[in-house]
Amino acid sequence: MTNKVFCLERDGNVLIVVPQGDASGFRYHDVHQESNTTLEVLDDPSLTHVVVDFTDEQMLGSIIISVVIKVCRKAGGKGGKAAFCNASADMLDVLQTMNLTKLWTHYSSRSEAIAAVRTD
Repeated sequence: MTNKVFCLERDGNVLIVVPQGDASGFRYHDVHQESNTTLEVLDDPSLTHVVVDFTDEQMLGSIIISVVIKVCRKAGGKGGKAAFCNASADMLDVLQTMNLTKLWTHYSSRSEAIAAVRTD
Protein backbone atom coordinates (compact mmCIF):
# COMPACT_ATOMS: atom_id res chain seq x y z
CA MET A 1 0.00 0.00 0.00
CA THR A 2 1.61 3.26 -1.04
CA ASN A 3 0.42 6.33 0.75
CA LYS A 4 1.81 9.82 1.09
CA VAL A 5 2.71 9.65 4.77
CA PHE A 6 3.26 5.94 5.52
CA CYS A 7 4.27 3.35 2.96
CA LEU A 8 2.92 -0.01 4.14
CA GLU A 9 4.40 -3.31 3.07
CA ARG A 10 3.72 -6.84 4.14
CA ASP A 11 6.10 -9.72 4.69
CA GLY A 12 3.98 -12.68 5.77
CA ASN A 13 2.68 -11.88 9.25
CA VAL A 14 4.77 -8.68 9.55
CA LEU A 15 3.48 -5.21 8.69
CA ILE A 16 6.34 -2.97 7.60
CA VAL A 17 5.68 0.73 8.13
CA VAL A 18 7.95 3.18 6.31
CA PRO A 19 7.38 6.83 7.30
CA GLN A 20 7.72 9.05 4.22
CA GLY A 21 8.53 12.30 6.00
CA ASP A 22 7.71 14.49 8.92
CA ALA A 23 4.13 15.65 9.46
CA SER A 24 5.09 19.23 8.63
CA GLY A 25 5.53 18.14 5.01
CA PHE A 26 1.96 16.88 4.70
CA ARG A 27 -1.56 18.20 5.12
CA TYR A 28 -2.99 17.48 8.57
CA HIS A 29 -5.90 15.59 7.01
CA ASP A 30 -3.53 13.21 5.19
CA VAL A 31 -1.51 12.52 8.33
CA HIS A 32 -4.65 11.90 10.39
CA GLN A 33 -6.32 9.70 7.77
CA GLU A 34 -3.24 7.60 7.04
CA SER A 35 -2.52 7.18 10.74
CA ASN A 36 -5.98 5.68 11.19
CA THR A 37 -5.61 3.53 8.06
CA THR A 38 -2.25 2.18 9.28
CA LEU A 39 -3.79 1.21 12.61
CA GLU A 40 -6.79 -0.38 10.88
CA VAL A 41 -4.52 -2.54 8.70
CA LEU A 42 -3.33 -4.17 11.93
CA ASP A 43 -6.91 -5.33 12.58
CA ASP A 44 -6.12 -8.10 10.07
CA PRO A 45 -5.69 -11.19 12.29
CA SER A 46 -3.00 -12.57 9.98
CA LEU A 47 -0.76 -9.56 10.72
CA THR A 48 0.95 -10.12 14.07
CA HIS A 49 4.13 -8.07 14.12
CA VAL A 50 5.34 -4.61 13.09
CA VAL A 51 8.67 -3.37 11.79
CA VAL A 52 9.11 0.39 11.43
CA ASP A 53 11.72 1.10 8.77
CA PHE A 54 13.18 4.60 9.03
CA THR A 55 15.23 4.25 5.81
CA ASP A 56 13.73 7.23 4.04
CA GLU A 57 13.99 9.76 6.84
CA GLN A 58 16.78 11.52 8.68
CA MET A 59 14.51 12.99 11.34
CA LEU A 60 10.84 12.75 12.29
CA GLY A 61 8.87 14.90 14.70
CA SER A 62 6.52 14.07 17.52
CA ILE A 63 3.36 13.62 15.43
CA ILE A 64 4.81 10.85 13.25
CA ILE A 65 6.62 9.29 16.22
CA SER A 66 3.34 9.18 18.15
CA VAL A 67 1.76 7.21 15.29
CA VAL A 68 4.76 4.84 15.29
CA ILE A 69 4.25 4.30 19.05
CA LYS A 70 0.52 3.58 18.57
CA VAL A 71 1.24 1.05 15.82
CA CYS A 72 3.90 -0.71 17.91
CA ARG A 73 1.61 -0.80 20.95
CA LYS A 74 -1.23 -2.20 18.87
CA ALA A 75 1.00 -5.06 17.69
CA GLY A 76 1.95 -5.77 21.30
CA GLY A 77 -1.68 -5.63 22.35
CA LYS A 78 -2.51 -8.45 19.96
CA GLY A 79 0.39 -10.59 21.15
CA GLY A 80 2.88 -9.54 18.49
CA LYS A 81 6.23 -7.82 18.60
CA ALA A 82 7.55 -4.60 17.12
CA ALA A 83 11.00 -3.41 16.12
CA PHE A 84 12.72 -0.48 14.44
CA CYS A 85 15.33 -0.55 11.70
CA ASN A 86 17.52 1.64 9.52
CA ALA A 87 17.30 4.79 11.64
CA SER A 88 19.82 7.51 10.94
CA ALA A 89 22.17 8.44 13.79
CA ASP A 90 20.03 11.50 14.58
CA MET A 91 16.77 9.53 14.47
CA LEU A 92 18.24 6.76 16.63
CA ASP A 93 19.32 9.41 19.15
CA VAL A 94 15.73 10.68 19.32
CA LEU A 95 14.36 7.14 19.78
CA GLN A 96 16.89 6.50 22.56
CA THR A 97 16.22 9.84 24.25
CA MET A 98 12.51 8.98 24.30
CA ASN A 99 13.41 5.53 25.75
CA LEU A 100 11.61 3.89 22.83
CA THR A 101 14.54 1.55 22.12
CA LYS A 102 13.96 0.07 25.58
CA LEU A 103 10.48 -0.98 24.44
CA TRP A 104 11.29 -1.88 20.84
CA THR A 105 14.76 -2.84 19.67
CA HIS A 106 16.46 -1.08 16.76
CA TYR A 107 18.19 -3.24 14.13
CA SER A 108 20.59 -2.15 11.41
CA SER A 109 18.65 -3.92 8.66
CA ARG A 110 15.06 -4.73 7.81
CA SER A 111 15.82 -8.45 7.50
CA GLU A 112 17.29 -8.52 11.04
CA ALA A 113 14.25 -6.72 12.42
CA ILE A 114 11.82 -9.08 10.66
CA ALA A 115 13.71 -12.13 11.92
CA ALA A 116 13.75 -10.70 15.45
CA VAL A 117 10.01 -10.08 15.70
CA ARG A 118 9.30 -13.56 14.41
CA THR A 119 11.39 -15.27 17.10
CA ASP A 120 9.77 -16.21 20.38
